Amino acid sequence: IAFKNPLIDFDEILFIDNPYPEGAEWPHEARHRNGMMAVPGGRLLVLKGLHPSGELRKLMPEKPGSFWRPDLSFDATRVLASFKPHDEKSFHLYEINIDGTGLKQLTFGDYDDLDPIYLPDGHIMFSTSRCNTYIRCMPYTYAYVLARCDPDGDNIYLVSHGNEPDWLPTLLNDGRVIYTRWEYTDKALWRIQSLWTVNQDGTNTSVFWGNQSVWPDMLVEPRPIPNSNRVMFTGAAHHNWFDGSIGIVDPNKGFNFPEGLTKITADVPWPECGEPPLDPIESLSYHTAGAYDAYKSPFPLGEEDFLVSARRDGKYRLYLMDVHGNRELIYQGAHHIWHAMPVRPRQKPLTQSDQVAWPGTGADRQDPQPGIFFSPNIYEGVPDLPQGMVKHLRVIQMDSKTATTWTRDISPNWYSGPVVSILQADGVKRILGTVPVQPDGSVYFQVPAGKALHFQLLDEQYRALQTMRSFSGLMPGERRSCVGCHESHSRAPINRPYTMTQQTPAELTPPPWGTETISYTKFVQPVLDRYCAECHQGEGEAKEKLDLTFRPGTGVFNEPYASLVMGGIAGAMLVEDFDQRDPESYKTFRPLQHLSYTSQLIDVAMDEEHLGRKMDPVDLRRLIAWVDANCVYRGEEDLRSIPDPDFAGIEELPIRPLCMNAPIIERP
Repeated sequence: IAFKNPLIDFDEILFIDNPYPEGAEWPHEARHRNGMMAVPGGRLLVLKGLHPSGELRKLMPEKPGSFWRPDLSFDATRVLASFKPHDEKSFHLYEINIDGTGLKQLTFGDYDDLDPIYLPDGHIMFSTSRCNTYIRCMPYTYAYVLARCDPDGDNIYLVSHGNEPDWLPTLLNDGRVIYTRWEYTDKALWRIQSLWTVNQDGTNTSVFWGNQSVWPDMLVEPRPIPNSNRVMFTGAAHHNWFDGSIGIVDPNKGFNFPEGLTKITADVPWPECGEPPLDPIESLSYHTAGAYDAYKSPFPLGEEDFLVSARRDGKYRLYLMDVHGNRELIYQGAHHIWHAMPVRPRQKPLTQSDQVAWPGTGADRQDPQPGIFFSPNIYEGVPDLPQGMVKHLRVIQMDSKTATTWTRDISPNWYSGPVVSILQADGVKRILGTVPVQPDGSVYFQVPAGKALHFQLLDEQYRALQTMRSFSGLMPGERRSCVGCHESHSRAPINRPYTMTQQTPAELTPPPWGTETISYTKFVQPVLDRYCAECHQGEGEAKEKLDLTFRPGTGVFNEPYASLVMGGIAGAMLVEDFDQRDPESYKTFRPLQHLSYTSQLIDVAMDEEHLGRKMDPVDLRRLIAWVDANCVYRGEEDLRSIPDPDFAGIEELPIRPLCMNAPIIERP
């Protein structure tokens, strides 16, 4: 009866039959897709006949290897595959005709290229390790970002701005690309693996659902439901690979838990994050026959019906299923059946116009054009920030983590290698500059393209009144507007005249020290030595109360850094001390609550009576900047003083780990 459903208007299905990855910590969201985890034995298959005895056609491989998610061309004649041959170290992109002819390799090299999709204009978007970055909290794991290339694999551009992985891009019905983004900009690293969208050219990166949510832990493998704004996904775990429970999000009903979220597979809880206070179910008539402990890679056929891989007795099989729990077995493979999709022509989504001034690749590459940000009123959405208090907007860049020691220090909240902060698995930061905020609250300024940027609102003394706990970025030539600090995704900018709209966008004014990266030894200790030594160093009478002598401390962190930060004197956000299961821990904080504006250290530095003199304005700005960067310890120079790692087996890795000689990768 199920197969008489009019939505089943196909008799062939494309999927992979693949063994599990293997290796140290392979069942982790960040590691299982690394080429070094791949196990040969995979097959790219087409099943004709939607039943276990259907006719099987093998498209690939000719030699043993492993696969991840394929994609089908809009006319259903060609297949994009991500394949790692058993005698190579990395996944590459391939294209083959649906009848198994015309195999050609599209990408080459030492980096992983994964999970490609056809774009409506003929380009290909995929995830790749060509960024040469490492997970900040897992420095022996390659990160993936989104990239775009020509149909033949040439002219590869990195279109993501961040450091942590972007996974599994998929086209939405309206032509946008939806994907999973993991980020922890001044947040705890555990829970925020949410859904984002980007245009086909890499512009207009926007949150889709869940960037301030705990449940589900991770939303991955998104697929749009036909003729709907809703998206089906796999709710997975931070410390596991991409399986779990199947759910739906509807951004028309909200952008964070519990608004807009329903669970389909009520028999399996959201993994790792625990039971939520509310757990809305898509169908109250849901039932299951037998014990299934995990689901993955759903493909919606309509509002209620979908293809899905379900695990039972340790093996993933392919089913036709509906939201009520009815299911019919389609196929059981030699290993596990994943990433199934119908073989049939599909409507091509809208081709979006290309807004990017592409800089060229290889010898033809030019310096990328800047992008332009505009906000009509930075006070919008921040009612408790008095109008006129904000004088500057600061732009902070977090550098991509291309340096690694290939080892991790996990005590207490560092997890990194090399460690940058005692507070969290942080990244190297630099202040690119500030721009003035106009009396009406508007800002209009240009920024370098391809960088991970976050913004802070400053008072006249350059203290942060409000800080952004996420990151943004622009493509070359992109122009982007936003509404205040808590943009409502369902609301357009207010329609009124603005001070800046008829002017040339402002260039960033660098701080007095330029754009060097922030570190404790450059920004803080010299200031303490100049102004605090008499009382807090040597034979000073206040040394016993607070010793500000530079001396060995905890691990790589010298004192008094550890005491200033962990003792609460500096005013840092102790992000890893927040409750991981409290959604409030991941939201944008109210203004005037953290960092330099409430810092005891900065209060003392501004107290002429306490110091006995007035602190030099540049020294004060350095202290303020360090606190507002959340008290990082190391900068780029510190990392580049660490020798490159060397250990048994290093030559077997696809990308050689480097620290002192870590590369600088161009984006886009």
